[in-house]
Amino acid sequence: MGITRWESEPEGCDCCGRDAEDCGMLDVGWVSDAHLLAGGGAYCRTCAHLLRIVRLPEWCAWCEAPMVEEERAEDEGWGYYADILGVLHPCCPGCLAERFGIDTRIRLHRIP
Repeated sequence: MGITRWESEPEGCDCCGRDAEDCGMLDVGWVSDAHLLAGGGAYCRTCAHLLRIVRLPEWCAWCEAPMVEEERAEDEGWGYYADILGVLHPCCPGCLAERFGIDTRIRLHRIP
């Protein structure tokens, strides 16, 4: 059994600035590591993922195809789109082509 280190709950995320309750820090937890970022900080899981402190699994927002490792996904043509609130959602190459008509993105990333 490991040792549990008790921390006080953060007031909010040091990246997005949202309240800890609003960004789910109190429900699903948070990431804090002074070794990765100078000065430390407490980050919600979404911001920790975007800052590349922690990688969370991602799926296409429409067809729910799992995204493979980031470098390979980029080579295959995966992308993100922003909804009306500015939240980014992953999108597989097939759905990019079908929903947005962006099918040349795949050819741009492949070596001829």
